[in-house]
Amino acid sequence: MPGAITHIAIADKIIELVGDERFDNISLFYCGSIGPDAIHARTGFSREDKKKTHLREGIKDAEFLTDEKQELFHNRVRNFIDERIFDGNKYNDFLKGYVVHLLSDELYMKTIRSEYIKAMNGEENTEQGKEFFDGFIFDTDDIDYRLAREYPFTRNVREALYTEWGYSVEGLLIHEELSGSKWYVCNKFFDNKSSEYKSSKYITYNRMLEFIEESAMNIVVQLSDDRMYKSLF
Repeated sequence: MPGAITHIAIADKIIELVGDERFDNISLFYCGSIGPDAIHARTGFSREDKKKTHLREGIKDAEFLTDEKQELFHNRVRNFIDERIFDGNKYNDFLKGYVVHLLSDELYMKTIRSEYIKAMNGEENTEQGKEFFDGFIFDTDDIDYRLAREYPFTRNVREALYTEWGYSVEGLLIHEELSGSKWYVCNKFFDNKSSEYKSSKYITYNRMLEFIEESAMNIVVQLSDDRMYKSLF
């Protein structure tokens, strides 16, 4: 799935598209954009834990894009929005960012990940192989390092991330996990000046810039027209 800085860049692009006035707390929106992956901060977390925070329990990667699993996933996202985002909830913008993360992952599965699989198959690798995942993580991290240094964010997103603390997602993530994950992301990508990005092998930096634009525009449409989901922007 997209790296943390890619998710933050998508959130930033959405703010640019819809305007600051659509948010009560932009910092919380940025925090929510990396929320589902905070499960990595849980001691002894499993892949099933991550499936849960991403509303994909019982959905295998290979089956995610089938009509049946797409309907299941969309229903879960719809219920998440309807049950958790409501007038008067001071954490609405965090939850909106959380939903944006989920929908960005979905589009990533349909585009970048599929392109990556084709590229790897060209070198006789498989989805189950160690090289597949190692290469995927290398490219994702490499691009995130570069985004943290070069992407034209509309504001200081690192500072924005550190503005808000103490939020949680009932039944999914506690605030210590969300805080620990945020610290890790900022330390690894924004504060670690010694790590230099190299050159991603299969997923190019320019392709990821295109994906950020595509994802932001796609999600704004999905969350603005009251067709698939309740309008959030």
